[in-house]
Amino acid sequence: MTLMNILANFMSLRRQTNIDKYLYEIIDDYKHSDSDEEKDDIFKSFCSSIWSSENKRRVYTKTIRFSVRKDLLQTDVGQIFDVWSEVEYTGYKAMTKETDWCSLIRQKVNNLYTRYFDKDVILKKDYMNLLNTPKRLYYQWIDGIEMDADELTTIIDDAIDDAQKLKITYQKQKMELSWSEYKKVIEGFFQRCFDNCKLIEDYERDSKYCGIYDFMNEDNFYIKYFCNRLEGNMKDYQKHYYGLKYSSRKGYKRCECCGKMIENTGNKKMYCDECKKEKTKINWKNASKKYRNKTS
Repeated sequence: MTLMNILANFMSLRRQTNIDKYLYEIIDDYKHSDSDEEKDDIFKSFCSSIWSSENKRRVYTKTIRFSVRKDLLQTDVGQIFDVWSEVEYTGYKAMTKETDWCSLIRQKVNNLYTRYFDKDVILKKDYMNLLNTPKRLYYQWIDGIEMDADELTTIIDDAIDDAQKLKITYQKQKMELSWSEYKKVIEGFFQRCFDNCKLIEDYERDSKYCGIYDFMNEDNFYIKYFCNRLEGNMKDYQKHYYGLKYSSRKGYKRCECCGKMIENTGNKKMYCDECKKEKTKINWKNASKKYRNKTS
């Protein structure tokens, strides 16, 4: 057996040992560790379990599908609907059937990456409504609403075109980060979770709502804590990514040009500083060109 195989077997055994433990036991071991080295080993084993989880991030092609009635397939309108009876889009695995702490926390990690960084997956309601236009119109037609073939073609083409434009807009709103870089960011979030979370008995002793978590077992308490903190940390990371303050009374909005998050100053600000400069430059060039044409 080679050295690499021995190391692989050792890491696999260590991960399995960690997974066999309840999350509250891991937290308890971490909090009661006698040294930083011991804490570091527990933390690395936890991260190793998360990244080696079978609950991988999965992205796949989904289809908005309907079938045109056979007796309507030979009509002009029926043929148009038949062309658009399958509209594809990119979806992802958003939930897991597993109930262990490792799978549930990994699912949250997967979902955050998809939501904030994966530009292939756009599932915003207005975008999906546009993709559903052919299916929605088909059932309206079946219910008795009369439709003209040429007008129907224009409506569907415009809706799909608007959907693609909207997709580009939402893609611009996502941040740039590779999966390997993302893992490092998440491990930083995990470290904060380990360092800042309290043991349940300490929380109940310090809280005036000491019986509020009686209906939850210890692992559910920590799973919820980790998932909530990951969500909050990612929102803070997003503000840091765009160079924004961590809190604003007026909230935040998106630059209408590049999709960058900007502070909502309340003065109808539409663009970030970079795009505003570019827009001003373009407007100045157009105004100068128009003036030269007038005076020539």
